[in-house]
Amino acid sequence: MKQVLCISTLLAGVGLIIAGAPSAHAQDGGMYISLKGAKAFSLRSTFDPIGGAPTDSYDFDYKSEWSASTSLGYRLNEYLRLEGELGYLVNSVKDMSSDTIPIDYSSRGKIFARYTMANILADFALTDQLTAFAGGGIGIAKPDMDKTILSNALLGQTRQIEIEDQYVFAWKLTGGLSYEAYENTHLFADYTYFQTADFDIKQKTTQSGVSVENTLVSDLSSHLIGVGLRYDF
Repeated sequence: MKQVLCISTLLAGVGLIIAGAPSAHAQDGGMYISLKGAKAFSLRSTFDPIGGAPTDSYDFDYKSEWSASTSLGYRLNEYLRLEGELGYLVNSVKDMSSDTIPIDYSSRGKIFARYTMANILADFALTDQLTAFAGGGIGIAKPDMDKTILSNALLGQTRQIEIEDQYVFAWKLTGGLSYEAYENTHLFADYTYFQTADFDIKQKTTQSGVSVENTLVSDLSSHLIGVGLRYDF
C-alpha cells in the first residue's frame, strides 16, 4: 500500500506542476490514439511458497518476450497528456528450476499479463518536429500462465501450478522521443519499466494417489523497448 501511495503521489505532483506552468504556446485540448509494439526483457520470476507443502521455491527465466498496447489520450496543454492504455505482455519460459530438488519441466509454456493503465505524460519540444517525453502510469494487471506440469522421478511426485484468477496493482515508468513525420502523425520510440504487485499461484502436488494443495506468490517485472505510431485528431 505504501508503494501505491508513493507512486500515485509522485505522478499527481508532476502533473500539477506541469499543468500549472505558464506557456505562451499552449495548444488547445485534443484527442489522440496510439499503437505500440515492444521487445520485452523480463526479469527472473521467483515463485515462493507462503504456506503448506512442498516448501521449495521455483525460478523462471524467459525468452521471446514481447508486448503490444494501444492508448487513447487527451492533450491538456503544450506539455501535458493524459491517456488510458490497454496492453498485453507475453513471456515464453526458457528455463525453470527448484531451489531444493531436481525438477523435470517439459511443458515450457508462457506466462503473460493483460493490463490497463491510466498514464500521465509530459512533452518537452526539442525542435519543431522532435519531442522528448517522460511519465508513468498506474493500473491493474491480470496475470495468467499456460498449464504447467512439474515432475520429480526420485520422489514419485507430479506438481501442477497455475496462476489464480485475480487482478493486481501494476505501475510503469516511461520515457522516449517522438518525431512528427506528417501533420498530426508521430512516430515514437520509448523505454518502459513495467511492474506488477504480488499475485497468488495455486500448486497441486500428487504422490501415490494423494493430492495436496498450497499457495505460491510471485510478480512480473520487465524492461520494454518499444516503437509506435500516434495520430492526433
